[in-house]
Amino acid sequence: MRIKSVLFALFATVLLWFGSSGVVLADIPPPRLDGPTTVRAYLYLEDVNDIRLDTGTFDATAQLVLKWKDERLAFSSPDDTPRSWMGVRAERHLEKIWHPVLDISGEKGLSSAVVYALTVHPDGTVVTRQKLTTQPRFIGELIWFPFGRLMLDLNISSMAVDTRHMQFELGQLAPSDSMESLDTVLHGNWHPVRMAWVTRTVEYPDLPGKAFPQISLQIEVVHDFIDGVHKVLLPLLIIALASWGLMWVNFTVQPAFSSPRIAGIITLILTSIALKFVLNRELPVVHYLTFSDVLFNTTIMMLSFGMLASCVVASLFTDFSVPRAQWLHRWLRGIYPVLYVVVLVVSCVLFLA
Repeated sequence: MRIKSVLFALFATVLLWFGSSGVVLADIPPPRLDGPTTVRAYLYLEDVNDIRLDTGTFDATAQLVLKWKDERLAFSSPDDTPRSWMGVRAERHLEKIWHPVLDISGEKGLSSAVVYALTVHPDGTVVTRQKLTTQPRFIGELIWFPFGRLMLDLNISSMAVDTRHMQFELGQLAPSDSMESLDTVLHGNWHPVRMAWVTRTVEYPDLPGKAFPQISLQIEVVHDFIDGVHKVLLPLLIIALASWGLMWVNFTVQPAFSSPRIAGIITLILTSIALKFVLNRELPVVHYLTFSDVLFNTTIMMLSFGMLASCVVASLFTDFSVPRAQWLHRWLRGIYPVLYVVVLVVSCVLFLA
């Protein structure tokens, strides 16, 4: 009984000491109680793709390697051979030791992480290697769609241990030697122009006054120019040239030509509207005009002008003076491309303003 009383008193003393030092007891306390445990992170990007503008997300797959020292796990080894666990056995053994609990901030849904290997060295250094797959949200305005830039953010945060007991240290980021090497893992109609990663802290609303360590990876990407040209600019250019070509159809010489001219312009109007709706499926609902909206709206306005002007020519030809109809027809086919360019330039200037 005396031994049990002594042990109970000792346990109570330890509890009081932990409480007075501000350490929150967990099932497995951190390796250090007198300061933060340094966790060194290595991030190897394997795939960044499916940058979706409609949902504002992208897919990222990477290998994350974490290293920290826990002297409680140190052991003697004649030849410094570490102890290793792989696959399911590594995940099970992690449940018995302290390890960082991480979360991807701002992601859509839940990320998946598979632990490949766990290694414990004789001096207590612990190394975990895991495959990480996530769908974070990106930051960026889509004003210049189908051109413009986006910022792809991957924020890895500690969820259970604050900066008093844990801190991140940057190891290696790969590929990071050049944008060409990064472009090999970045797929789609986007090209990287800048990449950086830093350590910082984040606070959670339900835990005021506490800061949690975070690793922030930022990849700035720019939309492929050629893709924007053949997706928006080239179709609109063809529509503009086709509408101008219809202006040369002279139904003042052959009245039967009036139907193909007016019907052709109406078809171009409907084609432009349909193409605009198809492209808008790639965009989220935004509260501002984009560059593609300006181009499409200008094209639809000029096509509508051409249709109404053709109707006026037809009315003059049938109800009033044939010479006036012929003069208006010649004037329209000459002024139409000039007026189209002027309206487009004015629209772009107003858009920039």
